[in-house]
Amino acid sequence: MDMQIGLIFDTETNKLHGEIIEAAVLEVFILDGELRLLNAGHVFGRYKPSESICLGAMATHHIIDEDLENCPPASSFRFPSDLDTTYLIGHNIDYDIDAVKKTDYILPEKFHAICTLAMARRLWPTLETHTLSALAYHISHDRDATREHLKDAHSAITDCYTTFDLLKVIVEQQNIQTMDELAKFAESCRYPTHIFFGDFKGCAISDMETDDLVYLFAKTKDKFLKSSLENELEHRQQEHMFNSDQESLPF
Repeated sequence: MDMQIGLIFDTETNKLHGEIIEAAVLEVFILDGELRLLNAGHVFGRYKPSESICLGAMATHHIIDEDLENCPPASSFRFPSDLDTTYLIGHNIDYDIDAVKKTDYILPEKFHAICTLAMARRLWPTLETHTLSALAYHISHDRDATREHLKDAHSAITDCYTTFDLLKVIVEQQNIQTMDELAKFAESCRYPTHIFFGDFKGCAISDMETDDLVYLFAKTKDKFLKSSLENELEHRQQEHMFNSDQESLPF
């Protein structure tokens, strides 16, 4: 069987949900239940967006407009043809995929979007935050070394390596043997067991009042959260109907 290769992918953008201004990947594979690096990674370099970098983004990744003056346009980004994009992995990978969709590059019709944020929320739902840097400290056995590494956080290649460290722990804890297994686990984690925002942050969906579930179901636009809420509501309805039937039995 051919070795399945995954791409840990990260971008920096000119604004929230903006254009790519920096991108990098790490090629990884799983052998005997251990995530391994295939090589030292690929830094695609930097790109010039059609709009200036906003201050919030600038303060995050410390890339300024002058750095991009002679760079190719953001729309010209593409994955090299020798990189297999079947398994795209990232922390909130949907954000990076959306950034790619703003370029001239066309992603393959079928690929797996493997989100380490969703998996981390499933495995450690009660953490106060699930940012990549916070999770790096959470899994760290040497926080001094982690702090040094994170001084370059929010450069694309550094974030790829941080995501690798996180994914390595997830693969080991879940005894995942292949990229296909990882993709299936990641997909199941898309459907949250807890709420991670607003007044109900930190609450397990199964512990919430029914009225609150109905309220969130009507409010949220997140299709995965909506599905989890709907499943819990249906479960409660079926349980209520069963209990009612039991109470009405004459024996």
